[in-house]
Amino acid sequence: MTETIAANPDTIDGGSRVAFPLVVDLDGTLLKVDSIYELFVAALFNKPLLTIVSLLELRNGIAAFKRRLCEISPLNIDELSVREGLLAYLHEQAAAGREMHLATAAWRTIAFGIAERFPIFKTVQSTDEHANLKGAKKAERLSGLFPDGFVYAGDSRADLPVWQRARGAVVVSSSRSLCAAVQSMGVPVEKIFEDKPSRSKAWLWVRAVRPHQWSKNVVVLVPLILGWRDVTFSGLLATLAEIAVLCLAASLTYIVNDLADLSSDRKHWSKRRRPFASAAIPVRDGLLLVGFALPATCLLAFLISPPAGIFVLAYIVLTLGYSFGWKRIPLFDAFMIASLFVIRVLIGIAAASLVPSAWLLTFSMFFFFSLALSKRHTEILRAAHHGLDQLEGRGYRTKDEDLVLTFGICTSIASVLIVVIYLVEEVFARRIYSAPDWLWVAPIAIFLFICRIWMLSHRGIMTDDAVAFALRDRVSLGLGVLVAIAILLAQ
Repeated sequence: MTETIAANPDTIDGGSRVAFPLVVDLDGTLLKVDSIYELFVAALFNKPLLTIVSLLELRNGIAAFKRRLCEISPLNIDELSVREGLLAYLHEQAAAGREMHLATAAWRTIAFGIAERFPIFKTVQSTDEHANLKGAKKAERLSGLFPDGFVYAGDSRADLPVWQRARGAVVVSSSRSLCAAVQSMGVPVEKIFEDKPSRSKAWLWVRAVRPHQWSKNVVVLVPLILGWRDVTFSGLLATLAEIAVLCLAASLTYIVNDLADLSSDRKHWSKRRRPFASAAIPVRDGLLLVGFALPATCLLAFLISPPAGIFVLAYIVLTLGYSFGWKRIPLFDAFMIASLFVIRVLIGIAAASLVPSAWLLTFSMFFFFSLALSKRHTEILRAAHHGLDQLEGRGYRTKDEDLVLTFGICTSIASVLIVVIYLVEEVFARRIYSAPDWLWVAPIAIFLFICRIWMLSHRGIMTDDAVAFALRDRVSLGLGVLVAIAILLAQ
């Protein structure tokens, strides 16, 4: 945040100096976030049904809605990001003897919580049962409380009615049009705090949608690779189109997951820098994007291929269930992640109109369950390294390290065993391939791959999803190439 000193409004008639009280707005001004959207998200992921029902309170006005949200899920005031530059200025002015007052449209419990967190405010004015303190209502109340004049710190055009009655302005915005609008009313600008992010908005959105995670959707192509003889050109096109839709759906559900994890991410040593957790992207924008784009994505998937569209819908539903609470259930969260990979396989089968393979689906469940646990195992080790007793936002405790390791290795070995049984019971018995002996490369390569994954996990360096890691790791890619060559030679 950069700051600009402009005209000083603390001089009036005759040039005598008067320290006008400084009245500070909260949402978007002192705080980087808007408390009503933070409240809504916290309530939605804590008690979704009650939150949806609470929308009916809007019939009684926005103030009643804010009160109901606070009752459903109170905010943790200490986690809310503040504008450090403005806060330093407020402390400086308070130390010089200037009166500080807080006036906000946020619900009163939030406003008083902020006043307790930053005890520089002499009085607090906020939304209550009688009025939503915003715009003209805030201007009227402040004019009555400060008949000799006040300076107001705000951040948006909703504050223009307040600035119209103020003796000076502190503008917390990088919008030149807003500053011009304030100055056009004849109100001297005391200070400007330009909140310019270190990264462009486009780059922040790229980080939020995580395009690097799209690589995991290559799993959709596995059935086509294994059953390439039965794949038609139209089936291939439908599959590629469904992959594109799935990438969009995955990005939208990652946004949902980040909104659900706001509280835990803000406590995390690295995740606190994510766009929504750091308030670089407003929570409101994420809600609007998901609300409009997710239903459109489902419709598009059905238009491309109705059978595959069913599985895309299942993917979205399970991912939302994961975000709304299933991820907090130890081991079941890994089961859900594995299920999402199995659904990817089913999307490929359905889009290309292939016959499902029980062997492939069973192997996928055990294999991806193990890979999901490898990441959890690393997270547990890193949490222990940072002196934590549990994973924030997850149901795991650091003492679960050995249990997660045991389940992960056992299921990985089970996936190799399934491949071996498939070769013996199906491939060799039915003579599906002309040179099936080459296929013994597959279980060997899978075994070496999972050994590598779990070795890295046990060393605490498997920080990414194992599938995404494998698509960048030379050793893993080399093993994959060996399996592909073996399958071709077996033909």
